[in-house]
Amino acid sequence: MIRAIPIIVSQTIASGFVALIWLFIPFAATAQEVASSPPSSDYVSRAEYDKLKAEHEEMKQELEALKAQIGQLAKGPPAAPAEGKQVVTEMPSQAATDELRQQVETLKSQVKETFPGSTKFLLAGYGTAGFTARSGEDPFFDAAFNAIFLWKLTDRLFFEGELELEFEDEETTINLEIAQASYLLNDYMTIGVGRFLNPTDYFVERQHMNWVNKLPDKPLAVYDGLLPESELGAQIRGVIPMGPTKLEYVAFVANAPGLITAPDDFSELGTLDFDNDANVGGHVAIGGHVGFIPIPQLEIGYGIQRSKVGPRDQVVEAILQSADFNYVQDSPLLKGLINFRAQWVWSHVGDFVYDPDGQQGFGPLEFNNNRNGGYVQLAYRPTHIDNDIIKNVEGVFRYDRLNQLHTPVGFDEQRFTLGLNYWVTPSAVVKVAYELDDKNGGARDQNAFMTQVAVGF
Repeated sequence: MIRAIPIIVSQTIASGFVALIWLFIPFAATAQEVASSPPSSDYVSRAEYDKLKAEHEEMKQELEALKAQIGQLAKGPPAAPAEGKQVVTEMPSQAATDELRQQVETLKSQVKETFPGSTKFLLAGYGTAGFTARSGEDPFFDAAFNAIFLWKLTDRLFFEGELELEFEDEETTINLEIAQASYLLNDYMTIGVGRFLNPTDYFVERQHMNWVNKLPDKPLAVYDGLLPESELGAQIRGVIPMGPTKLEYVAFVANAPGLITAPDDFSELGTLDFDNDANVGGHVAIGGHVGFIPIPQLEIGYGIQRSKVGPRDQVVEAILQSADFNYVQDSPLLKGLINFRAQWVWSHVGDFVYDPDGQQGFGPLEFNNNRNGGYVQLAYRPTHIDNDIIKNVEGVFRYDRLNQLHTPVGFDEQRFTLGLNYWVTPSAVVKVAYELDDKNGGARDQNAFMTQVAVGF
């Protein structure tokens, strides 16, 4: 007698759904308990952790069993039947198999996210040590360490923090450079909140790290000068593809800088206080940056920030602008890597009457509070030379300038810097540079010899 034993795909899939339902029962109960119970400030107990871990392991085992069942279906008909018997098989359709496989992948992702401590963490940063001998000052050694902490909480949620530790005024200072949470909305937009590097300042955001910056010191105006180094607020940023070109964009809102109206040092009168973390005055700054990339080697950018500054009863407008040009080319003709960068910034503060009652001893005083400055830098490294020493040597020239003669500072300054770098590794460099300083308005020139070792990791 011949018996037919049909294998019905629907029964197999139904058993898979039953397994899925049993897998989700603990999570449904847990979600209901969380929704109905008030939030607790207590820490998770060891018993609760062990229970969650056990449930996670049980889910993994059931998931593996379900995956094995799918694998068996995909292999084809079962083993040959015993002699004298005939088995009629009905193979599952490809659509049914794909649907079940998709359900398993979804469940696998959910199981992964339920396990505690699943976030990914990375420690990065850089360290430096240097020596500076500047005319008119005592020579000194210095060192600094910047630790960058990166957390990936989910595929879309990230956190970045940076701490800077350095010697300053015979003490070790700690500065919070970055503390920002970011959420990836889509491939073209990311939202960030917290403390972040100033998007309008290309050098600060992309080049200020000591193992990236090609000279031992920073250029005038663009660093610790006319633009804030960081902002405290929220930003939206992303990249928009436009055929073979790209457009980078950033828009932000943040605490406004303060206006220094009664300084201890008269030369600081009318400058902006970028460390206005408490937002004294209650003003808000709005700004952004766009960068156009017509070819991969070139980017042209422009940034602007506008805000009200000053005390509430005498508010004026501050406008900060920046334009940048960046070109990098690996040239077989010149047998090396060419790196050309330039940036210029402008600072405008509206008319303000300083010390109108004369209580500070210099008022009433008004002046043209416009300042500008920037730098041009060219570097060349012969990477195509067949010599292991020469190919790691890089020559650098920089011209930087700061114009503020008609402000209480009282002088303009320009510098010419020649540098020679040796790259031990792609992220470790030894720098030697000599700087020619030129100040007008009666200020003393300060030429400098500088060396620095910088390591990024």
